[in-house]
Amino acid sequence: MKFLGKFDWLIIVILILAAIILFIPHGQSAPIAEIYHDGRLVMTVDLRVDSHFNLEGMEIAVSGGRISVVDSDCPDRICVNQGAIDRPGIPIVCVPNRVVIKIPAGDTQFDAITQ
Repeated sequence: MKFLGKFDWLIIVILILAAIILFIPHGQSAPIAEIYHDGRLVMTVDLRVDSHFNLEGMEIAVSGGRISVVDSDCPDRICVNQGAIDRPGIPIVCVPNRVVIKIPAGDTQFDAITQ
């Protein structure tokens, strides 16, 4: 008794290849972080280089491709408790110091509807 024929194997291989293609990330994020103060870009940081610096009462560290706020003089320290980021999507925000740290998306592609 034969469970799978030639065409069954072909269909399985095609489905596996389609799944691999669908789950490969298409746009990689840039290895940089942008730091804004009062809505203006004040610094661009390379995430490939470990560094440590101060800005507006905040101590910011880059380590292992991630950026985080290590210490801050703001009262709630939410920016410190948020932890490190290494992907676009969720920025680190310190409202009292008016600082936003975000990682920009790599490839921005438009669909057919966007003008």
